[in-house]
Amino acid sequence: MGSIRVLPDVVASQVAAGEVVERPASVIKELVENSLDAGAKSLEVEVRGAGSVLLRVSDDGSGMDREDALLSLERHATSKLTSAADLATVRSMGFRGEALPSIASVSEFVLRTRQASASAGTEVVVKGGKIVAVREAGCAPGTTVEVNSLFFNVPARRKFLRSASTEAAHLDRAVETVALAFPGVAVHYRRDGRAVHRLPAATSLASRVADLYGAEERAALLEMPEAESQGVRVSGLVSRPGATRADRGRQFFFVNGRAVENVFLSTGLREAYRQMLEPGRHPSIFVHIVIDPQAVDCNVHPAKREVRFRHGAEVRESLRSAVEAALRQARADWLQPVRTHLTARIEPSAGYGSATRPFRVAHQPELPRPVMPESPPDPPGGPRTEGATPRVIAEEFRLVGALSRRYLLLEGGEGLVLLDQRAAHQRILFERLQRGVAGGGVAVQRLLAPAVFELPAREHEAVAGSLAVLAAAGFGVEVFGGRALKVEALPDFLAGRDPQRVMEEFAAAAVSGGAARLRGQAAEEVVRRAVARLALDEGGAKDEREQRALVTQLLACQLPYCDPDGRPVMLQFSWRELERKFGRD
Repeated sequence: MGSIRVLPDVVASQVAAGEVVERPASVIKELVENSLDAGAKSLEVEVRGAGSVLLRVSDDGSGMDREDALLSLERHATSKLTSAADLATVRSMGFRGEALPSIASVSEFVLRTRQASASAGTEVVVKGGKIVAVREAGCAPGTTVEVNSLFFNVPARRKFLRSASTEAAHLDRAVETVALAFPGVAVHYRRDGRAVHRLPAATSLASRVADLYGAEERAALLEMPEAESQGVRVSGLVSRPGATRADRGRQFFFVNGRAVENVFLSTGLREAYRQMLEPGRHPSIFVHIVIDPQAVDCNVHPAKREVRFRHGAEVRESLRSAVEAALRQARADWLQPVRTHLTARIEPSAGYGSATRPFRVAHQPELPRPVMPESPPDPPGGPRTEGATPRVIAEEFRLVGALSRRYLLLEGGEGLVLLDQRAAHQRILFERLQRGVAGGGVAVQRLLAPAVFELPAREHEAVAGSLAVLAAAGFGVEVFGGRALKVEALPDFLAGRDPQRVMEEFAAAAVSGGAARLRGQAAEEVVRRAVARLALDEGGAKDEREQRALVTQLLACQLPYCDPDGRPVMLQFSWRELERKFGRD
């Protein structure tokens, strides 16, 4: 007799449960998806003992008759597919017919269901995969599933559950995910007898986010207006620059209503925030993507958590473009006064020496000598003429003064702004280098005599691989045989610096940033960041005039709120926030 045999149904269901039921949160996910497919407009979720004691999901969906209630507990029984061709156009949340029998095989399971037109409902009781009772039941229209004593008959699985706090966190995440996926569905969630969420049906994703996480979290997010590109429709909310987190706990991607993980989506988000993220920080995102079901395969993961796109690069580009558009609009709104007057400068007036005098951004025929060379272009119509009356913007600031020579404190109508002069200097220089690389040119200071020196192998490789970008940034550097370099010129902002020390500092920064391993645009950005760091000095602007010029140039930058490494340049404190901290709210 051969050694291969067909597994009994109960054992086969327990094997399937190993894929479908990873933990209590997996049960909630599967049950809720069935409720949504049944047209539920209201969900009640209750858990006890981190899900190992009780998991209950009740809905007001279509319900089932007695025959369907029994069939739903058979393996591979589903109302959502009729042929293999349907797999290419799946629009429902569940479709395999594995969830209920798999869950019932590893728990004490009770299903109560009733159709609205029926006078009585049906109750099915299952223990460890075996049906022990089927009877009429008085219940409201819809379906309730109770899962008691999860993994009672597979203690090995139960031992692999994490701590109660960890499992509870996964349960919370599962409920939050479905609430965000379907804002129009009311969700009531209780854990160990305590109401965690009572979410009414929301009219928008923004309202649901505010209900879940609070008004402050919503205020830290930007609206992504619905946009469609290459058959991919994108809408949602994304973090304002600077409003980032230490984890990815607020990153939710939904494709055709399904919460998914996909490398193209995470890459598109990361690319959109290039230069805006401090190391170790992550943006929040709540995004819905609608795509032709035939262009996405949601059948590649046992728990349907991952998807595969037919044209992944197009999806990534659509998401990146939508996020970038939201960030651009936020910058435009934030800097509207400066964008309206592109030749902005700080207006001189009587009492210039006073550190507390208000300053305004205004048109003037001449610009002061800036801390960094290069000033913004003339406005449409040409420069202002002598004797023109300055046009003062609505927006007024008061330069309170410098703090420990590194920070500037500004006062505006909405509150206080603390500005890091080093970070501002670095951002101004970085964007100047970007323009130089793009063809704008950077002023060069030639050395009286070329400097020739050697660098260690890795550092030499980083410099040798960056010669084109360095040249565009104003460096006259060439390989001079072996590990030697010859430096004949430096950009003007490094005039007077020791060329060997400059290149050693650049090489170390480039190596740590990965320039020797990267290619193309990524490598160029690492080089520009490394160069920008070279210009940092220990002090800030020397006097009020330089401080004001620094602020003007910073506000003319494309990304004035963060340095090239994503760290904040400015911190804003509203009057309301300050009052609250002083207990005066």
